[in-house]
Amino acid sequence: MKSTRFVAAIALCPWLVAFIPANAADSAAGQKTFTASCAACHQLKSYAGKSDAELETELKGIMAGTVKHPKKLTLSASDIENVAAYISSSAPKN
Repeated sequence: MKSTRFVAAIALCPWLVAFIPANAADSAAGQKTFTASCAACHQLKSYAGKSDAELETELKGIMAGTVKHPKKLTLSASDIENVAAYISSSAPKN
């Protein structure tokens, strides 16, 4: 009985990997980008409680020019994901 469960669990592993995003955000890379491009004017505590999705939407808006921002930013899609992951994981919670 135990061996049947073990075999079933092993058989499911490849399927579970399929649900992991191929390009998961890299918080460490996001920290570098935040430090280089954002930290001079912004503090992490300003983003407390915001989700990755909210932060990504805001950053994409800045890039598109639909959200006002005093400085021109040039971030790739992966930079935006990484910065959002860094901020949401590092900002103090409310």
